[in-house]
Amino acid sequence: MMFKTKRANFNIEKNINWMIFMIVGFVVIFKLAAVLIPEGQTAGTTLNATGVPLGSFFASDGIVWLLVMVAIVLLVVKTSIGGAKQR
Repeated sequence: MMFKTKRANFNIEKNINWMIFMIVGFVVIFKLAAVLIPEGQTAGTTLNATGVPLGSFFASDGIVWLLVMVAIVLLVVKTSIGGAKQR
């Protein structure tokens, strides 16, 4: 169904499809992060315990995991804003 306004065309089906794609994509991204980040933190803590130089960056409270989480949030925000501009 297509609605025409003075400013732009508005395609409901395209918007609904895009929203469903975005929701499913976000769920997949966050589920992957929920599984992989704790595993990586455990491995980083083990690496730090061995005395490897700069191993503390990869420990469970290290900066690497904070950067990974920030990157995921920025990816979600950029995708949301970019998707809104493309429609």
